[in-house]
Amino acid sequence: MEKPRTESVQGRLLNLEARFTGSQIWMGPGWALLCGAVASAGLDIGWRTLTSLLLALLLVDSLLGTVWSLVTSDRWALAARTGGNPGQKSVPSALPYTLPGSPGYRLFHSLNERASRWRYNLWSRAGSSLLSLIFSALFALVAAALLGEGSLLLTGVALLIAASRFALSGSREIIRLALASCFLGGLAWLMGYVTFSDLASLSGDQGLIAKPLLWAAIYAVVFHAYQLLSGEDLTRGATLLNLAQVAAAAVLVITKQPILAGVVGLLLLAQMLLQPSLLSTGEGLWYLRRVQVFTMAAMMLMAVAAAI
Repeated sequence: MEKPRTESVQGRLLNLEARFTGSQIWMGPGWALLCGAVASAGLDIGWRTLTSLLLALLLVDSLLGTVWSLVTSDRWALAARTGGNPGQKSVPSALPYTLPGSPGYRLFHSLNERASRWRYNLWSRAGSSLLSLIFSALFALVAAALLGEGSLLLTGVALLIAASRFALSGSREIIRLALASCFLGGLAWLMGYVTFSDLASLSGDQGLIAKPLLWAAIYAVVFHAYQLLSGEDLTRGATLLNLAQVAAAAVLVITKQPILAGVVGLLLLAQMLLQPSLLSTGEGLWYLRRVQVFTMAAMMLMAVAAAI
C-alpha cells in the first residue's frame, strides 16, 4: 500500500509573496521617484545607476507602499472590536503567595486578561499583517541605508508619517489624505532626488534646497487631487488638479522656461476638456484613467525643467 505524501522539511520560518495591486492608476510613488531622479540631473547610463534606481523603486513602491497599505487597513480596528471565542481563552494563573482579591492578584489578573485578549483577538486576526508591517519597515530601512544617508533620513521620516497615520486613524478625512499625499507623493519625489543628487553641493545654498521642495510639494498636491477625484469629491479634486498645474506652469515661466511652461499648459488643457464629462458622469476613476497620461507627462516635464 502506497504511503500518503507528506510535505518535505524545509526549516523555514516565514513565507514572502509578491503580487500586483491591480491598480489602473499609475501616478503614484513609483512615478514620483522617477520624476525626482530625473530632476536631480544625476542619472547616467551604467549598472550602478540602474541598480540604485531599481532598489529605490522597490523601496518607495513596494516596501514603503506595503507599510502604508498596512497602517491604513481597517483590520486593526476590526481585530480590536471583535471579541474572541470565550472557549479559547486560557484560565488565568495566579501569582504565588497572593490571596484572591489582593492588589497583586488583581494586577496580575488584569495583565493576564490583556495578554489573552491580544493573543486571541488581535494576533489571531492581524498577526500576519503585523509581521508584514515589521519586516517591510525593516527591509525599507536596510534598502535606504544602501542608497545613502539622504534616503535613510527620508525613510525614517516616512515611517514617522506612517505611525502618525496609524495613530490618527479616527481623524478627519482631510488629515488622512494630506498624510497620504506627503507619504506617497512628496516624499517619494524627494527620495528620487536625494538618491541621485550631490547632497554636499546642496547644503550651502538655501535656494537649491528650496527648489526640490517646491517641485515635490506640487507633485504632492497633484496626488492629493487624484485622491479627491478617486473618492468622488469631483469639484474640489478637479479644481485642485488645475491649480497645481497652473502653479507649475507659472514657476516654469518665472524660471525662464516658457516653452516647457507652454507644453504643461497644453497638457492641462487636454485634462480640462474632459472635466465637463467628469461632472456629468460623476465617476472620478473614469476621468483619471483617461487623463493620467497627460498629468504624468506634465510632472515629468517639470522634472526635466528642474534638471536643466
